[in-house]
Amino acid sequence: MSATQWNDFRTERIDTGSANLAVRIGGSGPPLVLLHGFPQHSLMWRQVAPLLADRFTVIVPDQRGMGASSIPENMATKTDLSNDLARALDHLGHAQACVAGYDLGAGVAVAFARDHPERVTRLAVLEFVLAGFGLESAMAPKAGWNAGSNWHFAVFAAPDVAVWLFAGREREMLEWFFWHESHQGASVVVADDLDAYARALSRPGALRAGAGHYASIFQDATDNAPLKSTPLSMPVLAVGGASHAGPMLQQMWQAVAQDLSTAVIPGAGHWLADENPADTAQALREFFTET
Repeated sequence: MSATQWNDFRTERIDTGSANLAVRIGGSGPPLVLLHGFPQHSLMWRQVAPLLADRFTVIVPDQRGMGASSIPENMATKTDLSNDLARALDHLGHAQACVAGYDLGAGVAVAFARDHPERVTRLAVLEFVLAGFGLESAMAPKAGWNAGSNWHFAVFAAPDVAVWLFAGREREMLEWFFWHESHQGASVVVADDLDAYARALSRPGALRAGAGHYASIFQDATDNAPLKSTPLSMPVLAVGGASHAGPMLQQMWQAVAQDLSTAVIPGAGHWLADENPADTAQALREFFTET
């Protein structure tokens, strides 16, 4: 039998009551959810998901407002998005799952684990610092900021500004995103993928919905406050690129999880699944198959 390819993953539409999600599903075995970040969607996992499909039923949703999923009229918090995940898993008949979240998707994964700890057997968080535990500081302007600094956090926290700046310039914005915080440069994302991300962000309302992921960070911090006194109890793996979050993983996550391990991906900056999909998949496989 040949190995599962990304094109072998079927797409299922799931109505959560608050959103209509496009969900890619492939492989067989216990359920493993992969959550994307911004400005990407489920396509970001196209090189990683097939490497896990021999061991897991891999579930890869486009989150609300992204990819081919419905676009909300109002800002959605990470708690809102985690509720979408809960209902999607209900629809698919899964009481529990392993969950991995990347970038802002890690915030959704933590919200799901925080509110539904009995449903998360193991949790992986990739290239993210949690709201309430340091993310807000990245949004505050600092002396010496330049074009390579995280100024986009502050800009996207005001969705009207983000839309005014980038509507009609989605591809140019993405080219900057994929150069910034990468290990290899803009070529890390192939042209076809870049075009797919640009088309998705060009849908009416999609850019505003994406910016809403940043605008909701302050509410996310409030929602995460209980974790300060009651950290996550399930095993947690924090993953980062050697050229980006990797050296800071313990510092970023030790207050959030009681049972924390870390993995640094060599030859990668922020864009782990594009820059080093093999080692990213291997880190997830090893963690999620531990007993």
